Amino acid sequence: MSVNYHRRLPLDLHDDAGEYIRPQEVVDADEERLTDVVRRAFVGDTERWPRHAGKNDPAFHEPHWGHTTGVLQGTLAIDRIDALPERFRVGLFAETRSYPVVSRANLIHDKKAGFAVSRMAVKLKYPSPVPNVYAPSGEAHELDLLFAEGSPETNGVGHAFFFRDAGELCMFTTLNPPSLRTLPTVLWPGNWGLMARVFKRLKAVMSYVKKPPSTTTGWSGKAYYSAGPFALGDGAIKLCLRPHQTHDLGRTAEASSEPTTLHRDALQAWVAAGKDAVFDLCVQLATPACIPTPGPDDPPKSVMAAEYCDLQWDETEAPYVPVGTLTFPASTQADLSQRFPWSPLQFNAWNTLPSMRPLGQIFRARKHVHKAHSEVRLTHIYDAQPGALVDKAPFRASDASHAPRPDAE
Repeated sequence: MSVNYHRRLPLDLHDDAGEYIRPQEVVDADEERLTDVVRRAFVGDTERWPRHAGKNDPAFHEPHWGHTTGVLQGTLAIDRIDALPERFRVGLFAETRSYPVVSRANLIHDKKAGFAVSRMAVKLKYPSPVPNVYAPSGEAHELDLLFAEGSPETNGVGHAFFFRDAGELCMFTTLNPPSLRTLPTVLWPGNWGLMARVFKRLKAVMSYVKKPPSTTTGWSGKAYYSAGPFALGDGAIKLCLRPHQTHDLGRTAEASSEPTTLHRDALQAWVAAGKDAVFDLCVQLATPACIPTPGPDDPPKSVMAAEYCDLQWDETEAPYVPVGTLTFPASTQADLSQRFPWSPLQFNAWNTLPSMRPLGQIFRARKHVHKAHSEVRLTHIYDAQPGALVDKAPFRASDASHAPRPDAE
């Protein structure tokens, strides 16, 4: 396969003048090929492990997936939709409503690089069918929101993804020395600038997650970001979770220097403390002012907003605004970690309403890569059946409530 991963986007498209960005996606002819390379790499990393290596072992470190540190029940209340312009009160934000959720808190621990990153996957029970990549019918009453740890500061580290597009992600999968695939990638001069750009982003992230507060804050005190862009009606958004509380690892840090053990200890300490974990669900709307000025080789802002997954949207020009409240009760009943299997829940950013679909080439690739990787990890690592828990997540039915929109008749 070619080792020249540079993407050429059309420069002759035009932005739609207006207060908000109308994202324009560009689908490349070789996307399927790039996606297949990444898919095979991720699946191959998992298949190299012994069969059923993670069965009945919640401490197993899954390649690309990390360690599950907790499975929790809670509630997401969409309670501040008036913070959005009316044209963007669609999808999950169409009405004031509370949804029962199940969340998986996990930790990506890269032992070679020596850093760990927390992630939060939230699955909510939705009253009508939503597209679902794991359901045989293609639909389920579930909606997924995926987040990764980032700096809580304005325009901080981790608010955008590592990779701009599928070509960069594809290139990164070949960099696995001493494999034969690594050599032609490194020797191709056209990749040198691109590799420098990718490693600069990774260096910034690693610098953050190796230092306090990332290393001294437990799961419920961290801020989490969706990183990549999503549609919201005819606009584009990013999402984040901002904690109401601090969560110092405190005495749990004395128990072990192993990050996954620390985070499990922090989860148990949170339950024992009896204080709910509360987050604001926030939305950032893409505006012309928050998207950087295109360079000579860049497409219009409307394409950059959709296709540049690594793009930092200036939060001083377009701040994140709270639209909902995510609450996890601090109770043994809400902590499913001891009585619910670690592996079977499957998440995908494309398990969402069409009006909130992910945008850009990275997300188009991740749709298929995550599906293939998720299914092989269940069968090969856990001896579980893919899709077995679609529409069977252990939601708390008593959490669901509904209130009509203020402007509803």
